[in-house]
Amino acid sequence: MHRSLIVARFDPRDSEAVAEIFAESDRTELPHLLGASSRTLFRFHGLYLHLIEAEHEIGQGVNEMREHPLFADIDKRLRGYIRPYAPNWKSPADALATPFYTWEG
Repeated sequence: MHRSLIVARFDPRDSEAVAEIFAESDRTELPHLLGASSRTLFRFHGLYLHLIEAEHEIGQGVNEMREHPLFADIDKRLRGYIRPYAPNWKSPADALATPFYTWEG
């Protein structure tokens, strides 16, 4: 199982709207096209944390899917709510946290 954690900024009052955007998207084929098996959204003091679990690393798949109409739609809809955390953000890959320890029982 591969996990990707996206870190960004947002207003926690927008949690419901962001969750609904993802709920609508998750009812399409997009998660399967990306290879995602689950998604969990977290909020913490103005931070948006987006955990994606998949059978393989999805970073390359995200870059390849950026032009797909379903991906472009969700990306456009989220822009009003989600802001980059890193000041030099250029692509979704720039928002991925780097794991430095993992334990599984």
